[in-house]
Amino acid sequence: MLDLVVVGAGPVGIAAGIEAKRKGLAVRLLERGTVAHTVYRFPLDMVFFSEARKIEVGGHPFVSLGPKPTRKEALTYYRRVVEAEGLEVWTYTEVTRLEGREGAFRVHYRDREGEGSLEARYVLVATGYFDAPNRLGVPGEELPHVTYRYTEAAPYWGRRVVVVGGSNSAVETALDLYRGGARVTLVHRGPSVRPGVKYWLRPDFENRVKEGAIQALYNARVTEITPRAVVVERMGERLEVPADFVVIQIGYRAVDDLIRNAGARYEGDKPLLSEAFETSVPGLFVAGSAGFGANTRTVFIENGREHAAQAVAEIARRLEAAGVEG
Repeated sequence: MLDLVVVGAGPVGIAAGIEAKRKGLAVRLLERGTVAHTVYRFPLDMVFFSEARKIEVGGHPFVSLGPKPTRKEALTYYRRVVEAEGLEVWTYTEVTRLEGREGAFRVHYRDREGEGSLEARYVLVATGYFDAPNRLGVPGEELPHVTYRYTEAAPYWGRRVVVVGGSNSAVETALDLYRGGARVTLVHRGPSVRPGVKYWLRPDFENRVKEGAIQALYNARVTEITPRAVVVERMGERLEVPADFVVIQIGYRAVDDLIRNAGARYEGDKPLLSEAFETSVPGLFVAGSAGFGANTRTVFIENGREHAAQAVAEIARRLEAAGVEG
Protein backbone atom coordinates (compact mmCIF):
# COMPACT_ATOMS: atom_id res chain seq x y z
CA MET A 1 0.00 0.00 0.00
CA LEU A 2 1.18 3.50 -0.86
CA ASP A 3 1.30 6.21 1.78
CA LEU A 4 0.10 8.85 -0.65
CA VAL A 5 -1.32 9.11 -4.14
CA VAL A 6 -1.13 12.57 -5.69
CA VAL A 7 -3.69 13.16 -8.44
CA GLY A 8 -2.09 15.52 -10.93
CA ALA A 9 1.53 16.11 -11.91
CA GLY A 10 1.44 19.80 -12.61
CA PRO A 11 3.68 22.19 -10.65
CA VAL A 12 1.61 21.87 -7.46
CA GLY A 13 1.37 18.08 -7.70
CA ILE A 14 5.11 17.87 -8.30
CA ALA A 15 5.72 20.07 -5.25
CA ALA A 16 3.57 17.69 -3.18
CA GLY A 17 5.43 14.66 -4.52
CA ILE A 18 8.79 16.17 -3.63
CA GLU A 19 7.68 17.03 -0.10
CA ALA A 20 6.30 13.53 0.40
CA LYS A 21 9.35 11.72 -0.91
CA ARG A 22 11.71 13.83 1.18
CA LYS A 23 9.69 12.93 4.26
CA GLY A 24 10.11 9.24 3.49
CA LEU A 25 6.59 8.59 2.23
CA ALA A 26 5.84 6.01 -0.46
CA VAL A 27 4.23 8.32 -3.03
CA ARG A 28 3.06 8.04 -6.62
CA LEU A 29 1.72 10.75 -8.93
CA LEU A 30 -1.04 9.97 -11.44
CA GLU A 31 -1.48 12.40 -14.33
CA ARG A 32 -4.09 12.23 -17.10
CA GLY A 33 -1.70 13.88 -19.58
CA THR A 34 2.01 14.57 -19.63
CA VAL A 35 4.17 15.99 -16.84
CA ALA A 36 3.12 19.60 -16.17
CA HIS A 37 0.04 19.07 -18.33
CA THR A 38 -1.40 22.42 -17.22
CA VAL A 39 1.68 24.28 -18.49
CA TYR A 40 1.63 22.21 -21.69
CA ARG A 41 -1.87 23.55 -22.42
CA PHE A 42 -0.74 27.19 -22.22
CA PRO A 43 -0.42 29.19 -25.47
CA LEU A 44 2.83 28.26 -27.21
CA ASP A 45 4.52 31.64 -26.76
CA MET A 46 3.10 32.48 -23.34
CA VAL A 47 5.28 34.33 -20.83
CA PHE A 48 4.54 33.80 -17.12
CA PHE A 49 3.40 36.68 -14.93
CA SER A 50 5.58 35.45 -12.05
CA GLU A 51 9.34 35.59 -11.91
CA ALA A 52 11.05 32.22 -12.29
CA ARG A 53 12.03 32.00 -8.62
CA LYS A 54 8.38 32.27 -7.58
CA ILE A 55 7.35 29.14 -9.47
CA GLU A 56 10.29 26.99 -8.38
CA VAL A 57 9.54 23.72 -6.60
CA GLY A 58 11.65 21.64 -4.26
CA GLY A 59 14.33 24.33 -4.01
CA HIS A 60 15.54 23.63 -7.55
CA PRO A 61 16.72 26.89 -9.15
CA PHE A 62 14.76 27.93 -12.24
CA VAL A 63 17.00 29.91 -14.56
CA SER A 64 15.26 31.67 -17.46
CA LEU A 65 16.76 33.72 -20.26
CA GLY A 66 14.40 36.67 -19.75
CA PRO A 67 12.91 38.49 -16.76
CA LYS A 68 9.89 36.16 -16.92
CA PRO A 69 10.03 32.46 -17.85
CA THR A 70 8.37 31.12 -20.98
CA ARG A 71 6.10 28.12 -21.38
CA LYS A 72 8.89 26.13 -23.06
CA GLU A 73 11.35 26.92 -20.27
CA ALA A 74 8.81 25.89 -17.64
CA LEU A 75 8.06 22.57 -19.33
CA THR A 76 11.76 21.76 -19.44
CA TYR A 77 12.23 22.87 -15.83
CA TYR A 78 9.42 20.78 -14.33
CA ARG A 79 10.39 17.70 -16.33
CA ARG A 80 13.99 17.98 -15.16
CA VAL A 81 12.86 18.43 -11.54
CA VAL A 82 10.81 15.22 -11.75
CA GLU A 83 13.85 13.41 -13.15
CA ALA A 84 16.24 14.88 -10.55
CA GLU A 85 13.94 13.93 -7.67
CA GLY A 86 13.25 10.47 -9.04
CA LEU A 87 9.50 10.92 -8.63
CA GLU A 88 7.29 8.05 -9.73
CA VAL A 89 4.83 9.60 -12.16
CA TRP A 90 2.32 7.59 -14.16
CA THR A 91 1.45 9.80 -17.14
CA TYR A 92 -1.63 9.33 -19.33
CA THR A 93 -3.33 7.73 -16.33
CA GLU A 94 -6.67 9.32 -15.52
CA VAL A 95 -8.06 8.88 -12.03
CA THR A 96 -11.75 8.08 -12.43
CA ARG A 97 -12.95 7.54 -8.86
CA LEU A 98 -11.85 7.77 -5.23
CA GLU A 99 -13.25 5.44 -2.59
CA GLY A 100 -12.61 5.04 1.12
CA ARG A 101 -11.19 7.26 3.81
CA GLU A 102 -8.05 7.84 5.86
CA GLY A 103 -5.85 4.76 5.92
CA ALA A 104 -7.82 2.82 3.33
CA PHE A 105 -8.35 4.60 0.01
CA ARG A 106 -8.82 2.88 -3.32
CA VAL A 107 -7.85 5.03 -6.29
CA HIS A 108 -9.45 3.87 -9.53
CA TYR A 109 -7.79 4.85 -12.79
CA ARG A 110 -7.87 4.33 -16.53
CA ASP A 111 -4.79 4.21 -18.75
CA ARG A 112 -4.07 3.03 -22.29
CA GLU A 113 -4.11 -0.59 -21.19
CA GLY A 114 -7.48 -0.43 -19.44
CA GLU A 115 -8.70 0.11 -15.89
CA GLY A 116 -6.99 -0.53 -12.58
CA SER A 117 -6.78 0.65 -8.98
CA LEU A 118 -4.26 1.45 -6.26
CA GLU A 119 -4.47 1.33 -2.48
CA ALA A 120 -3.27 4.34 -0.51
CA ARG A 121 -3.46 5.64 3.04
CA TYR A 122 -3.92 9.23 1.87
CA VAL A 123 -4.88 11.04 -1.33
CA LEU A 124 -4.02 14.58 -2.38
CA VAL A 125 -5.85 16.10 -5.36
CA ALA A 126 -3.96 18.71 -7.38
CA THR A 127 -5.91 18.72 -10.63
CA GLY A 128 -5.77 22.43 -11.51
CA TYR A 129 -8.34 24.08 -13.73
CA PHE A 130 -7.27 24.34 -17.40
CA ASP A 131 -9.46 21.41 -18.41
CA ALA A 132 -12.60 23.19 -17.13
CA PRO A 133 -13.17 26.52 -18.93
CA ASN A 134 -16.16 28.63 -17.99
CA ARG A 135 -18.93 28.49 -20.57
CA LEU A 136 -20.98 31.31 -22.02
CA GLY A 137 -24.18 29.28 -21.97
CA VAL A 138 -25.45 30.68 -25.28
CA PRO A 139 -26.64 29.02 -28.49
CA GLY A 140 -23.85 28.24 -30.94
CA GLU A 141 -20.92 27.97 -28.54
CA GLU A 142 -20.40 24.34 -29.59
CA LEU A 143 -19.97 25.22 -33.28
CA PRO A 144 -16.71 23.97 -34.83
CA HIS A 145 -15.21 27.44 -35.31
CA VAL A 146 -15.55 28.23 -31.60
CA THR A 147 -12.76 27.30 -29.18
CA TYR A 148 -12.00 27.77 -25.50
CA ARG A 149 -8.33 26.93 -25.92
CA TYR A 150 -5.89 29.20 -27.71
CA THR A 151 -2.43 27.99 -28.70
CA GLU A 152 -1.03 30.22 -31.45
CA ALA A 153 -1.98 32.76 -34.10
CA ALA A 154 -0.86 30.89 -37.23
CA PRO A 155 -4.23 29.26 -38.10
CA TYR A 156 -6.04 32.61 -37.93
CA TRP A 157 -3.98 34.70 -40.36
CA GLY A 158 -6.18 37.00 -42.46
CA ARG A 159 -9.39 35.91 -40.76
CA ARG A 160 -11.91 37.76 -38.62
CA VAL A 161 -11.57 36.58 -35.02
CA VAL A 162 -13.76 37.55 -32.09
CA VAL A 163 -12.14 37.15 -28.68
CA VAL A 164 -14.60 37.03 -25.77
CA GLY A 165 -13.30 38.11 -22.36
CA GLY A 166 -11.50 40.94 -20.59
CA SER A 167 -8.80 39.40 -18.42
CA ASN A 168 -5.18 38.43 -19.02
CA SER A 169 -5.88 35.49 -21.30
CA ALA A 170 -8.28 37.42 -23.53
CA VAL A 171 -6.02 40.46 -23.83
CA GLU A 172 -2.92 38.37 -24.49
CA THR A 173 -4.79 36.32 -27.08
CA ALA A 174 -6.10 39.41 -28.85
CA LEU A 175 -2.62 40.92 -29.08
CA ASP A 176 -1.06 37.70 -30.32
CA LEU A 177 -3.76 37.27 -32.96
CA TYR A 178 -3.33 40.87 -34.13
CA ARG A 179 0.43 40.39 -34.50
CA GLY A 180 -0.21 37.11 -36.30
CA GLY A 181 -2.21 38.86 -39.02
CA ALA A 182 -5.79 38.31 -37.82
CA ARG A 183 -8.51 40.97 -37.78
CA VAL A 184 -9.45 41.05 -34.12
CA THR A 185 -12.47 42.23 -32.18
CA LEU A 186 -12.55 41.84 -28.40
CA VAL A 187 -15.98 41.60 -26.77
CA HIS A 188 -16.23 42.13 -23.02
CA ARG A 189 -19.21 42.64 -20.73
CA GLY A 190 -17.34 45.15 -18.54
CA PRO A 191 -16.64 48.85 -19.22
CA SER A 192 -12.97 48.11 -19.96
CA VAL A 193 -10.49 45.28 -19.64
CA ARG A 194 -10.00 44.20 -16.04
CA PRO A 195 -7.70 46.31 -13.81
CA GLY A 196 -5.62 43.23 -12.99
CA VAL A 197 -4.41 42.69 -16.57
CA LYS A 198 -0.60 42.30 -16.65
CA TYR A 199 1.06 45.69 -16.46
CA TRP A 200 2.98 45.21 -19.70
CA LEU A 201 -0.09 44.02 -21.63
CA ARG A 202 -2.65 46.66 -20.73
CA PRO A 203 -1.00 49.74 -22.33
CA ASP A 204 -0.04 47.68 -25.38
CA PHE A 205 -3.65 46.57 -25.84
CA GLU A 206 -5.15 49.99 -25.18
CA ASN A 207 -2.82 51.62 -27.69
CA ARG A 208 -3.77 49.06 -30.35
CA VAL A 209 -7.43 49.85 -29.71
CA LYS A 210 -6.81 53.61 -29.94
CA GLU A 211 -5.08 53.27 -33.28
CA GLY A 212 -7.84 51.01 -34.62
CA ALA A 213 -5.64 47.92 -35.03
CA ILE A 214 -7.90 45.99 -32.62
CA GLN A 215 -11.61 46.64 -32.21
CA ALA A 216 -13.03 46.55 -28.68
CA LEU A 217 -16.70 46.29 -27.75
CA TYR A 218 -17.24 46.97 -24.04
CA ASN A 219 -20.44 46.62 -22.02
CA ALA A 220 -21.37 43.96 -24.57
CA ARG A 221 -22.99 40.65 -23.69
CA VAL A 222 -22.83 37.71 -26.10
CA THR A 223 -26.29 36.27 -26.69
CA GLU A 224 -25.66 33.89 -29.60
CA ILE A 225 -22.95 32.60 -31.93
CA THR A 226 -23.83 31.81 -35.53
CA PRO A 227 -21.64 30.29 -38.25
CA ARG A 228 -20.74 33.77 -39.46
CA ALA A 229 -21.14 36.17 -36.53
CA VAL A 230 -21.21 36.75 -32.80
CA VAL A 231 -24.48 38.34 -31.71
CA VAL A 232 -24.13 40.77 -28.80
CA GLU A 233 -26.43 43.01 -26.83
CA ARG A 234 -24.93 46.41 -26.07
CA MET A 235 -26.79 49.22 -24.34
CA GLY A 236 -30.11 47.81 -25.54
CA GLU A 237 -28.90 47.41 -29.11
CA ARG A 238 -28.45 44.10 -30.93
CA LEU A 239 -25.22 43.88 -32.92
CA GLU A 240 -23.84 41.17 -35.18
CA VAL A 241 -20.05 41.07 -35.19
CA PRO A 242 -18.70 39.17 -38.23
CA ALA A 243 -16.52 36.23 -37.18
CA ASP A 244 -14.72 33.43 -38.98
CA PHE A 245 -13.46 32.15 -35.63
CA VAL A 246 -14.40 32.75 -32.00
CA VAL A 247 -11.96 32.35 -29.10
CA ILE A 248 -13.63 32.37 -25.69
CA GLN A 249 -11.38 33.33 -22.77
CA ILE A 250 -13.63 33.97 -19.77
CA GLY A 251 -11.75 32.05 -17.11
CA TYR A 252 -11.84 28.59 -15.62
CA ARG A 253 -13.17 26.71 -12.65
CA ALA A 254 -11.63 23.98 -10.54
CA VAL A 255 -11.49 20.44 -11.85
CA ASP A 256 -13.03 18.92 -8.73
CA ASP A 257 -15.34 16.08 -9.79
CA LEU A 258 -13.18 13.58 -7.90
CA ILE A 259 -13.57 15.54 -4.67
CA ARG A 260 -17.31 16.00 -5.09
CA ASN A 261 -17.94 12.38 -5.99
CA ALA A 262 -15.86 11.20 -3.03
CA GLY A 263 -18.47 12.81 -0.78
CA ALA A 264 -16.66 15.96 0.36
CA ARG A 265 -18.90 18.66 1.80
CA TYR A 266 -19.09 21.98 -0.01
CA GLU A 267 -19.90 25.55 0.91
CA GLY A 268 -21.08 27.20 -2.27
CA ASP A 269 -18.77 26.03 -5.03
CA LYS A 270 -15.77 25.36 -2.74
CA PRO A 271 -15.07 22.29 -0.61
CA LEU A 272 -14.83 22.83 3.13
CA LEU A 273 -11.12 22.62 3.95
CA SER A 274 -9.11 22.50 7.16
CA GLU A 275 -6.04 24.66 7.73
CA ALA A 276 -4.02 21.76 6.31
CA PHE A 277 -6.26 21.62 3.21
CA GLU A 278 -8.05 18.43 4.21
CA THR A 279 -11.61 17.97 2.95
CA SER A 280 -14.46 16.67 5.10
CA VAL A 281 -13.51 13.17 3.92
CA PRO A 282 -10.80 12.13 6.39
CA GLY A 283 -7.48 11.65 4.62
CA LEU A 284 -8.51 13.36 1.37
CA PHE A 285 -6.50 16.55 0.83
CA VAL A 286 -6.49 19.24 -1.85
CA ALA A 287 -3.71 21.54 -3.06
CA GLY A 288 -3.87 24.47 -5.46
CA SER A 289 -6.89 25.61 -7.42
CA ALA A 290 -8.71 22.27 -7.13
CA GLY A 291 -10.08 23.48 -3.80
CA PHE A 292 -11.23 26.95 -4.86
CA GLY A 293 -14.18 26.51 -7.22
CA ALA A 294 -14.55 29.42 -9.63
CA ASN A 295 -12.12 31.60 -7.66
CA THR A 296 -9.11 30.46 -9.66
CA ARG A 297 -7.66 33.98 -10.05
CA THR A 298 -6.42 33.93 -6.45
CA VAL A 299 -4.57 30.60 -6.65
CA PHE A 300 -1.22 30.36 -8.40
CA ILE A 301 1.77 28.04 -8.52
CA GLU A 302 3.48 30.15 -5.88
CA ASN A 303 0.76 29.73 -3.25
CA GLY A 304 -0.43 26.33 -4.48
CA ARG A 305 2.97 24.85 -3.67
CA GLU A 306 2.52 26.14 -0.10
CA HIS A 307 -0.82 24.34 0.13
CA ALA A 308 0.99 21.16 -0.93
CA ALA A 309 3.67 21.60 1.73
CA GLN A 310 1.09 22.09 4.49
CA ALA A 311 -0.97 19.11 3.41
CA VAL A 312 2.00 16.75 3.13
CA ALA A 313 3.38 17.91 6.49
CA GLU A 314 0.07 16.97 8.12
CA ILE A 315 -0.02 13.59 6.36
CA ALA A 316 3.56 12.82 7.43
CA ARG A 317 2.76 13.83 11.01
CA ARG A 318 -0.19 11.44 11.17
CA LEU A 319 1.76 8.57 9.65
CA GLU A 320 4.56 9.10 12.14
CA ALA A 321 2.09 9.24 15.03
CA ALA A 322 0.55 5.97 13.83
CA GLY A 323 3.96 4.35 13.54
CA VAL A 324 3.60 3.73 9.81
CA GLU A 325 6.87 3.42 7.90
CA GLY A 326 7.03 4.43 4.21
